[in-house]
Amino acid sequence: MDTPKTTPESTARLRSGASRRRRLFVIAAVAVGLLPLLLLEAGLRLLDWGRPAAQPDPFAGFGRNFPLFERQGAVYRTARAREPFIAPQAFPATKPDRSFRAFCFGGSTVYGHPYLGETAFPKWLELELTGGEPGRPWQVINCGGVSYASYRIVPLVKEALRHQPDLIILATGHNEFLEDRTYHDLKTRSPLWAWLQDQAFGLRLVGLARYWLTGAPPTRPLPGSDATPDEPLGPAVDTRLDHASGYASYHRDAPWHERVVAHYDASVRTIVADCRAAGVPLVLIRLGSNLRDCPPFKSEHRAGLAPEPEADWQAAFDLATAAEKVDSARALNFYREAAAIDGEHPLLNFRIARLLDRLGRASEAAPYFLKAKDGDICPLRIITPVEQRLLRIAAETHTPLVDAGELLAAQCPDRLPGFDWYVDHVHPTIGGHQRIAQALAVELRKLGVLTPSNPWTAEMRRETYARHLAALGPAYFADGERRVGWLDKWAQRQRLAAETNPNDAAGFARAGFRQLDLGQETAAWESIREALQRDPATAKLIHAHARDLLSEGRPERAAALLEHVP
Repeated sequence: MDTPKTTPESTARLRSGASRRRRLFVIAAVAVGLLPLLLLEAGLRLLDWGRPAAQPDPFAGFGRNFPLFERQGAVYRTARAREPFIAPQAFPATKPDRSFRAFCFGGSTVYGHPYLGETAFPKWLELELTGGEPGRPWQVINCGGVSYASYRIVPLVKEALRHQPDLIILATGHNEFLEDRTYHDLKTRSPLWAWLQDQAFGLRLVGLARYWLTGAPPTRPLPGSDATPDEPLGPAVDTRLDHASGYASYHRDAPWHERVVAHYDASVRTIVADCRAAGVPLVLIRLGSNLRDCPPFKSEHRAGLAPEPEADWQAAFDLATAAEKVDSARALNFYREAAAIDGEHPLLNFRIARLLDRLGRASEAAPYFLKAKDGDICPLRIITPVEQRLLRIAAETHTPLVDAGELLAAQCPDRLPGFDWYVDHVHPTIGGHQRIAQALAVELRKLGVLTPSNPWTAEMRRETYARHLAALGPAYFADGERRVGWLDKWAQRQRLAAETNPNDAAGFARAGFRQLDLGQETAAWESIREALQRDPATAKLIHAHARDLLSEGRPERAAALLEHVP
């Protein structure tokens, strides 16, 4: 019997067929292995378990699978993925007739830190609007994101514009430099890697696995739940500025500053253009910050300072520090000697400003306070170039702007804001939030959005404020004190404890006002007594603050303050 001849062509065909069979076998084996997972994923989707929007966002707002709002029956609610960065909010899916719906965007100031949204300016604005036209349904939705910079707000505004807003309010600028360092790795992911991560975290199986591993609930709380993120910085404080991406990553870097400012400009202009294209009015807010009682977070010498002049600078600075306690004029001379060597050092500028302020030369102190803030190597307060960009955008695009920074500065002695109107470095007091809301209401009347049909008197406003604050209860304010402590630890403020201690009568009075605002009454009365002992004329400042407390709807606190004034 003849054996078939083997040719190169037949051998190649046999090898090719065997190769195809092996590939098909591998594919079939993988498919069989994956089939249970695919069926489980399909089952989870059918049961609506493990939704990405119901899980805390692992990308802190940089992922694509985590909307700001998700529909639950007849309402839209803040997606749990956005907690604890954005507080829970809800609004009707079908907009009621004659109702007014505004969305407020920004960072932790809009959120309401160190408290919650119940004492942030969006809530006071809602009360203001309701007081002017009580028969109309008003809702001001707080979309403030803790640590959110302007570029992370852009997609949120785009989403909100799909929910029939009557107004968008934007107050941003403090977090531009914070985010660029804190979230550098997330921001600089390659498009392919970001897409792969988004796809992976979009799987319900991944959501369920995260629940098993972390204890995060696989679905959001039931509609109507009172669950709120009352610990926005977390119960275990993450001292983020101690990380490799923290203080150590901040250095003098003018080109980086320019890029961040340009990015801010582009983000805000995008929001302006989007609102204009949608035909929705937009109001911008220029935020302010604490100049008088907040030293710079990090200081460095100017670039190129040689070791010998740096040593001379340090010697003059140390002599000035020692002289401050006994001879202010002599200390100022030493500080000026140091400034002649390196006048860009932020802490030096703060020291000069503080000393001039104590000597009653506030007008000379103001530029130094400003240089200390703008020169901060770790800029956690809005800097002048960012403010200038915002003002320019408002002017060029004819967008209404409420100048909250100027508004609160005008309430302060010598127009230098401190703890009298800011609880910490950037967050306004409750009274400060109320003033911002009142200014917004005035702007809305100018725009014709608000046409008051009800006489909304100052007395009616005080009574409304008092009722609202009383309904919050004492625990609300105690939580605010707790969050300030967390924020101080997060920012490692103990490094600058000596710089934040008051050193004159007015400083002790402002410290007392802050302590009183946070419910630290024993410490507050000690600070007030110290202020009056150092200068009895401080009583005038204390009486003015008591009047402010009265207008804020806190008459009991105003009366208690006056009891400590002779």
